[in-house]
Amino acid sequence: MASLHRNLRKSQYWNCSFFDEGAGKWRQVSTGTKDRAKAMEVCAKYEALARPKAHTGAAVPEEATGELLEAGIKLIQMARRGNLGEDAGREFVNRLLKAVQVEARVDGTSVADFLRGWIQGRKLSKAQATGARYNTTIEMFLEFLGARSTVSLAAMGAKDIEKFRNHRLKEVSPSTVTDDLKILRTAFNTARKQGAILSNPVEGVDFPASEAQSREAFTPAEVPLLVAAAEDSEWKLAIMFGAYAGCRLSDAVQMDWAAVDFEAKLLRYRQRKTKRSVELPIHKVLLKQLEKMAGDSVGLITPGLAKQNVSGKSGLSRQFLQIARAAGVDVDVRAVQREQNSKRRSFTGKSFHSLRSSFVSAMANAGVAPEIRQKLSGHTTAEAHQRYTKLELDPLRKAINSIPER
Repeated sequence: MASLHRNLRKSQYWNCSFFDEGAGKWRQVSTGTKDRAKAMEVCAKYEALARPKAHTGAAVPEEATGELLEAGIKLIQMARRGNLGEDAGREFVNRLLKAVQVEARVDGTSVADFLRGWIQGRKLSKAQATGARYNTTIEMFLEFLGARSTVSLAAMGAKDIEKFRNHRLKEVSPSTVTDDLKILRTAFNTARKQGAILSNPVEGVDFPASEAQSREAFTPAEVPLLVAAAEDSEWKLAIMFGAYAGCRLSDAVQMDWAAVDFEAKLLRYRQRKTKRSVELPIHKVLLKQLEKMAGDSVGLITPGLAKQNVSGKSGLSRQFLQIARAAGVDVDVRAVQREQNSKRRSFTGKSFHSLRSSFVSAMANAGVAPEIRQKLSGHTTAEAHQRYTKLELDPLRKAINSIPER
């Protein structure tokens, strides 16, 4: 008969000792409970598993009984802890089929089916721009996997993620690759929590080390040049939204006429990235352009730009760089190293986002208090706001010269 005994350490779970008739030896396992009555029930199940069964036409070879008993015990322990999932159950069934030499397998959800189902749920719970970013990463990952995207989710390993990481590092910056890996990690964490996999393959991969790159602000003299170089009126307005209202590109092109209060001369909108509501007076230059385009319009202010992707080879970010070059503005393209032994890539020191920095910096150089600048820009923290503030030499020189001579 099986017997119970305590672990040497006080108040640990009951252990069970029983004779494995299939393997011809004694075994000792934890019952996973401190309750003696429950422990006896678990022990009886172990003993029953170890007892040879009548021949059913699919006998388990004697050398495989020990392995299957161990797998069965593991399965019971996971079930008692409440974390028995699809992957663990499938693994046990497949080990059993292999032991009885049956040419069959129970496969789970494919990588492609799971990730595409997951991304649909994320699109419903995330902002449009964020959902699009997630979808781009998932589709690139599945395209990279090729035929392997049809394998069971449980077959995905750290090597697959590592190869994808190295492939992406040949194309984009380390920070972009880090974002890709974070998205994949979130997806596979969902699969793990649902019991579809036992571990997250992304957690076994190192994220790329990146060299911090700081984008610069456009000078007050460069902003009018950018506006003049934009042949399209929608682009002129989008640039003004960035320079005179501190809007991000996605907010600038998705701005609705309902956000403009001409009577109070206020702009009210909700930032897509932070979900924060921003209210700020409309700068006279921006107001003049809005009044010029207003008419009886309703809906999106720049509908032509709104329907285009922000990123990509022909996206809005690339279009803005073309406008900047046409304006004769140096966008400071320089080569940077992604990581050791990798090829160097180009980094653009000035982009549309630099207009947001220009917005903050212009107020800082005019002596506007940091808390007011932060409120107008919608930054969530003072630290984030400080990164956008670029002070010119004149106010810095003035500050230095304010020190009394001794």
